[in-house]
Amino acid sequence: MTDVGRRYGVAISDSSTVFAYLTDKKDAKKKGDMNIVLVENVSQKRQILATPNIRRLVIEMYSVFDKCQKGSSPDRCLDTATSCTFSRAYRSVLYNAAIAHSGTDFMTDFALWSLYEKLWFGRGDSSICADMVSWANETFTFSKEAMDTAADDLTPGKAPSEEFWRGVAITLLSSNFNDCIELLVLLGKNPELEAFIDVLSFFNPENLSDEALSDTVNEWKDLMRENLASGKYGNNENLKYLTKLLLGDDRYLQSVAPRVLQHWWHFLPFFVLVKNPFAGHAELMDLAVECRSWFVGEEEENAREKDVFWCLIAKDDNNFLQLISSNPWLAVHLVDLIQKSTLDPEFEVMRRMQMLDYASVLISHSPLWEIGFGYLIACGTEGLLRLESHIEGMHIEDDEMAEQLLEICESNRLEDSKSCVTNTMTIRYLKQNEWSAALSWALKTGSKKTIDWTVSRIVSSSSKDELAALRVLSSITNNSVLSLPSLTFLYSYQRFVKMMHSGDVLDCVQNLIPLIMMPDVPTQYYYDLFGYLITIIKGDGRTGIPFSKEILYELSTFLSTFTLDKSRTLNDSYMRKVKTLKKMVLLKLADSVAKGIGCT
Repeated sequence: MTDVGRRYGVAISDSSTVFAYLTDKKDAKKKGDMNIVLVENVSQKRQILATPNIRRLVIEMYSVFDKCQKGSSPDRCLDTATSCTFSRAYRSVLYNAAIAHSGTDFMTDFALWSLYEKLWFGRGDSSICADMVSWANETFTFSKEAMDTAADDLTPGKAPSEEFWRGVAITLLSSNFNDCIELLVLLGKNPELEAFIDVLSFFNPENLSDEALSDTVNEWKDLMRENLASGKYGNNENLKYLTKLLLGDDRYLQSVAPRVLQHWWHFLPFFVLVKNPFAGHAELMDLAVECRSWFVGEEEENAREKDVFWCLIAKDDNNFLQLISSNPWLAVHLVDLIQKSTLDPEFEVMRRMQMLDYASVLISHSPLWEIGFGYLIACGTEGLLRLESHIEGMHIEDDEMAEQLLEICESNRLEDSKSCVTNTMTIRYLKQNEWSAALSWALKTGSKKTIDWTVSRIVSSSSKDELAALRVLSSITNNSVLSLPSLTFLYSYQRFVKMMHSGDVLDCVQNLIPLIMMPDVPTQYYYDLFGYLITIIKGDGRTGIPFSKEILYELSTFLSTFTLDKSRTLNDSYMRKVKTLKKMVLLKLADSVAKGIGCT
């Protein structure tokens, strides 16, 4: 508890704190009285995970992770095709989250993951430039938005506005040539437009990956230069400007790209295309440095190490992973897939650390605890140790949750945690006088001590009707469990109570006497059992129930021993009942001897 002036805070969980604010009463007559205002302050993590879109993202990402975990081996790398399959599944989830979410963060996550897949998960049989253009076409949704805005701004019968040509420039510079063509087609047919559209249509990124077709790139540029030289664009300065962009003229690129695109990496695919379409990884880094400098200008030393897209392209793994670590659903799954694809020991350490932290957040701050457990189980011994700690500290809401926890404990051989769950549920139901449920959970412990203690509590606290109604006893088939003395007594006592309720006196006698002489009978139960036997013996003349000499002799011996053992612990009323029964048994035995009654 913290005391800051007139505010008191009590943490009720690791994700929630209740603050009590003390304020003076407005009523002057009630001096010294205070108003107390309680306000719960929920942690930011818990608020985020309570968002439906985020929870859906977490669940869907785990679904892919679970399949990846089951489809991989700890001592064999995933092949390229399998890595790409799982990568596409992950980024599909990110894309759906980006579409459902109003912000841009998820779309950036989607773009980041997609670029990593293109550069590092792929087979490497396509050119980097082709991969970059493909990446731009798949992830730059802002291009489509710019196209829609430009199309809406177009007024029939009027010259296209600057906003329209801005949209055309955005679609072109983001390498989405099809969107650019769609916009230009809206202007109608004229030779200048048709010449430019033909130029854009001539380009096919797939040609960059085929050495036999690589010359078509040079032909494409030659065609653009020829169109400029021959005046095919007429007086349309906008088309000439766009052509200069496609030809990689620095003066034009530098003047427009930073003004119409938000980030340097939005411009990078187009920059690579017009500057060096056959660039390898080394050349790509040089192009990225130049492209980035146009957007950020002069910057501090090592500033690039704080740029996640730069670190991805430069394969600066340490800084890249540090930068994405604040985004767990991206970092955890990307690092996991990298580790499964490479079996790199360094990634294994990062994977385990991030996954352990992410799992703990899910367990502590949301109802997604079962998913959190799945991540912990995937972390080996350290994960199981943390799993035990979480299980033993969790509030179990209901039987369904308890059963899920029990299944997890049994699957992973967490015996201490299993005992914690079963004992918690046993005690909970004992306190609620729910005897069947309590005994059911006690039996799941497999512990003789717990079962004996539970049976003793049930026997000492329940009524005869409640004992007769115990459902769980009838379903017990485990002989090792039934061999426990306490449970055997409870099982036999329930049978006797049911027979007594049915009015079958003969069956009552046949079960009552063995029940009395059973070992480990709770002392408090003897009083009632003795009373039942006294009643039956008194009614013997009316019911005609035969008692064998052997049974009466054993009963007499038992009562003598019982009197000696319990004389110091039983009260006078109890002892009077024992003496009465003992006398009746001896008289009955003498009568049986005189009449020569044998065993029945």
